[in-house]
Amino acid sequence: MLRCCLSTVRVLGGVDGAQRIRLLSSASAHVQECLHRSTGTQNKSKRSLMTSEDPRESGPSNSTRAISALRKILTSSTLLPDPSRRPTPNTIHSFYISAKARGQLSQLDSGMLSALIGLFGSLSVDSTRTCVYTSSLLPYVKDSPVSRDYWAFVKEVVSLKRQRGMTLAHSDRYWMMRAELASLSPSKDGQPGYTHKFDRSLFRARKQYLHFSRHVFDPDVHVPYLTALLSSTDPLHKQWAIDAITSILLTHPFLHAKVMKVLLGIVHDIDTALLESILSAISIRVTHFPSPCGGTVGASISVPVDATAFTSALSVFPLPIPSPSPHMKAITELLHEAFSSNVPLVHRRSNLLLCSLLYSCNGSGIAISSLDFPLDGYASLWQTLFALAILEEVTRAAGPALLHDRALRGRIQEIIRSLHESWLHLMSNESPPTLISRAVTTSLFRLSGAVVDPKLFAACLESSINFGLWTGNSSDTVEGPQLAAMAAMHLATLMQVRGCGAEFIIKTLSSYSTDVQHQSVVVSAAVKDLIHRDVELAHALYNIAVRSGRDIDVDTAYLLARALPPAHAVGFLKHEQFSRIQVGGLLSSIARFLKETRHEHYDTDLIDDIGISLRKLYSISPPPIHFRGHLQLLLAELCTRGSGFQTTAIIANVIKFYPAFFQFSFLLRLVCLFLRRRQFRCALRIQKILVGTHRGRVPNLRYMVNTRLGATASGRLSTNIFITGRKSHTLFRGGCFWAAGTLFKSGMSSGPVYNRVLQGLIYARRPHAAKVAFSRVASKVDTKSRTILGNTLLHGVVTRPVPRNGRRVRKLLGLLDNLVKYQQFAPDRITVNIILKALIVWRTAFDHQRLRALFDHMVRGGYPAGIHSPSHPPFSTPLLRTSGTLTLSKLPPYISFEKHAKPMLKMFIKAFYLRNDVEAARTVVEILKIEQKKTTLQRERRSVARLRGWMEAENNTGRRDHTSHVHNDRS
Repeated sequence: MLRCCLSTVRVLGGVDGAQRIRLLSSASAHVQECLHRSTGTQNKSKRSLMTSEDPRESGPSNSTRAISALRKILTSSTLLPDPSRRPTPNTIHSFYISAKARGQLSQLDSGMLSALIGLFGSLSVDSTRTCVYTSSLLPYVKDSPVSRDYWAFVKEVVSLKRQRGMTLAHSDRYWMMRAELASLSPSKDGQPGYTHKFDRSLFRARKQYLHFSRHVFDPDVHVPYLTALLSSTDPLHKQWAIDAITSILLTHPFLHAKVMKVLLGIVHDIDTALLESILSAISIRVTHFPSPCGGTVGASISVPVDATAFTSALSVFPLPIPSPSPHMKAITELLHEAFSSNVPLVHRRSNLLLCSLLYSCNGSGIAISSLDFPLDGYASLWQTLFALAILEEVTRAAGPALLHDRALRGRIQEIIRSLHESWLHLMSNESPPTLISRAVTTSLFRLSGAVVDPKLFAACLESSINFGLWTGNSSDTVEGPQLAAMAAMHLATLMQVRGCGAEFIIKTLSSYSTDVQHQSVVVSAAVKDLIHRDVELAHALYNIAVRSGRDIDVDTAYLLARALPPAHAVGFLKHEQFSRIQVGGLLSSIARFLKETRHEHYDTDLIDDIGISLRKLYSISPPPIHFRGHLQLLLAELCTRGSGFQTTAIIANVIKFYPAFFQFSFLLRLVCLFLRRRQFRCALRIQKILVGTHRGRVPNLRYMVNTRLGATASGRLSTNIFITGRKSHTLFRGGCFWAAGTLFKSGMSSGPVYNRVLQGLIYARRPHAAKVAFSRVASKVDTKSRTILGNTLLHGVVTRPVPRNGRRVRKLLGLLDNLVKYQQFAPDRITVNIILKALIVWRTAFDHQRLRALFDHMVRGGYPAGIHSPSHPPFSTPLLRTSGTLTLSKLPPYISFEKHAKPMLKMFIKAFYLRNDVEAARTVVEILKIEQKKTTLQRERRSVARLRGWMEAENNTGRRDHTSHVHNDRS
């Protein structure tokens, strides 16, 4: 066989046009093994599915099995079943279809049908949004990987209930409404032919909505209907939406934020006639007395301490409640003054537009040019409160950049001063309640600090003293929070305007109250407010308070710590009152900050403190699973900044409690990072953790480590990675590169591992080391692995940058002769392709005529040739006179089209084109197309046979086609 192969490749050459190693035999074995494993798993899962869910299973109760299973699902107990035994939506639907075909649906009562409607309606909407009608059976159903809707099925079940004369429940009508709304497409509204369908769907949805709208107060029930109506361009649909909103205003005890979003979002877009109906409903709502809700709503509204808090309570239009609470009384009176039917419609509309403006400002801010406040000194109390709240939102959205924008700062400063004058006019003429006066003063303090206006700050302080706003009982449940908030805003603004002298701050705190506890509350509120405006001032005030014995609220300290840079935030890790969750959150914020500033230098003590905190935090219990991303980020930053041993110790502590906590990709990245930074001992520790927790992925780890170590090519590598007093388990002995084997145990190495190592050596231009390595492991592997390793060495010769092609061919054939003679190497078809590649690139020895003869010889040797045959080759060249030893019959008979024939044909096509033999190249292209088509058809036949079980029967009988003209892969 050797003599025949050598003669063949010396005279004929080979073909493989790839520029990298094509070890397809190894890949084929891996794919075949995975296919067998996956096929067995699928068959097993199919058998289990048939036994657990298929209603066609034979048995004594086969005719009633589907309806019984459906009734059992729809009347599930409170005990959740095992996740693997939960039915899928398709399974439940198949039970219904089976029961319908047998005429057994009469066994489902009204409650079961409603449960079925609710279940499939809930499956058709976003699972993250729940409402009062969301089905309670969702936990009993297996999650589907593909989301879909079942609205047609919902309509079918609703129709069944109507046919049986059953009364539709409110939940049935709700899901029927959602089914009608789901069929709408607002983008097609107004198009010819679609308007009538759109109108009919909305009409049917409205018909269902009117049945239950007055009986349920869940916003997620009303908002989809309102959104669909407002998306239409028909004025009638707008009127329906206004009618629904009016009904909500008159019946709902509490207006949810989602409903207010819809209401305040349409104020600017509707005409005066529609807006008048909304204003009339608000007038009835705010003047309705007494409220049927008792005191439950009033108890939920906390004491408003500034203009923002007051407007938040006012803009939801709470029902008037007879309550002795002063703040509830003030809110009720304000609403009555703003929206009473006695107030002119123009003023009511203006007040509602202010609510809408505040809503549009929340969260995103608005352009300051759009603010249009009365600046003539005659603003009402409602306008003053909302104007201050809007300005607070604008300054909060602008942040510290407000001080650098002179135009914006000047405009806001002008509006604030005008509002302050208007407020002084109100205080002198109308004497508003003290609660409202304190809230307005608190907001004015905050705004004067935002624009750093000392004159405005002094004027606000003077007016608050003149009107006696500082006089009150700090222990009162209503006055106490207001006095503390006003003092906190005064203190925060004082630091922004006049600086942060410790003695001056302590003196100011003492002027508020002699109670240290009250002073602590004031300082905590001031620090919390300064965090969003100037974190450095907040940190300075925190340090002053702590040194003077004032306790800062834990939540406030936590917010401050997360806002500080790592150099200052690390000190809060030792806070004794922080919980484990707060410490974890602080560590995550530090990690993100370190990642964003990775190019900056930090002291070693800072990194050490982070590592010590992590080790202490997770030494007795593991971190929560949702904290994995933050912890991995922090560990990566610690590793990047040189704290490798602390990183490995933290990982070992976590692995001790939760072995699968860290992702394999993260640990692999750490190993690569350690190797890149030459921290080989840390890489060895992480490798041991990987081998223990992810044993199935060890080959990938070996490949990455070997590739990295091979790329370093450093003489110090062996000394860095060697561990004193420990036996060296090397993959191969000799040479500094093989000391990298200390990362692996020799008993765990295999053919693929050796193959990757050989590739690494060849790519590192160390062919002699590769040959020595092959000679030392050739006897340890089987014949198939030995062939793969030998092909790797042969291909390394082909890819070596040798200036003369003749020299490359001689070295290649010499190496092949040596492998066969001394290493029991068995050549295969890939070996032929490798040698063909070396011969074909030798243009001086192989012109187009010899290349044609070479191709005809490969066809005569059994390679596929389309419409041609071994007896009639494509180019009809004469037989080569080579003493009868050039036959390919002694090679393995199997020829894979993808692995053997296709690479050879592509190589010949390229070679013919390079030699300007276009006719021969086109002939080979036609052969390639024909063989590709044959392979595709044969694969389709094999797939059909495998599905029908013919392939399995053929394998069991032992019959297999061993001819040499099989053009597809056996796997």
